[in-house]
Amino acid sequence: MTTTLTLHEDPTTLDAAAWDALLAASPAPTPFLRHAFLAALHASGSACAATGWQPVFMTLSDERDAGVLRAGAALYLKTHSYGEYVFDWAWADAWERAGQRYYPKLLGAVPFTPVPGSRLLARDEAARRALLQGIEAFAREQGLSSAHLLFLDEADRAAAAAQGWLLREGVQFHWSNRQPEPYADFADFLAHLSRDKRKKIAQERRYVREAGIRFDVRRGAEIGAADWDFFARCYDNTYREHRSTPYLNRAFWAEVARAMPEHWLMFVARRGDERVAASL
Repeated sequence: MTTTLTLHEDPTTLDAAAWDALLAASPAPTPFLRHAFLAALHASGSACAATGWQPVFMTLSDERDAGVLRAGAALYLKTHSYGEYVFDWAWADAWERAGQRYYPKLLGAVPFTPVPGSRLLARDEAARRALLQGIEAFAREQGLSSAHLLFLDEADRAAAAAQGWLLREGVQFHWSNRQPEPYADFADFLAHLSRDKRKKIAQERRYVREAGIRFDVRRGAEIGAADWDFFARCYDNTYREHRSTPYLNRAFWAEVARAMPEHWLMFVARRGDERVAASL
């Protein structure tokens, strides 16, 4: 097989159908690696060279299957370590105190999104290995300090370990419904908790009711422009309350609302007629 590795500095120019087909064939696909999501990050100016996220997406193709990608990775040249939710500031400091330049580094990740999933999109193990080798070769050719892959699925971790990459250990907490007999409803879930935990949850929910809070739940196209405006204000305000700068702008929310509405579920909390909070 004759394969070609290609770098793309603008993800919006990638064939969306070919990229999404590659994602669908991966072991752990998530909506956050869909072409529409990544393209919106770039087109909105949220993740681009100006914000320290220079795209260098890498794809692998072969001559026999024109238009079909064998592998691909969303890669960025990073001039800082913000927006990754993995903290390598100590590495950067040590490397630069040793007289070396840490940035730019090469990063394979979904910007601002610490959700585990496939990062090395590949149709088979041979393509995954070739993609990893391409990433390594690019980092060496460019004289970069390091290459990083964040929040990998198990197939990617195994491939990286086999290739000699160093593995970080991280911990996330995820709730999954009970198997093989899922909880019938929320009351059934509470019934299986200890008395103290059940009491605390019931108390917290009573406080919300007594405060007069109710929730609107909206899916996909039901989420209107005014809802997105309100959510964006909540998002911006949350960052400012923590004395930080929002990563995602209103143009990004507008684009993903248009391009991939089926993936969104929004909760809006109200006190009377006033909207007071939102979750997406």
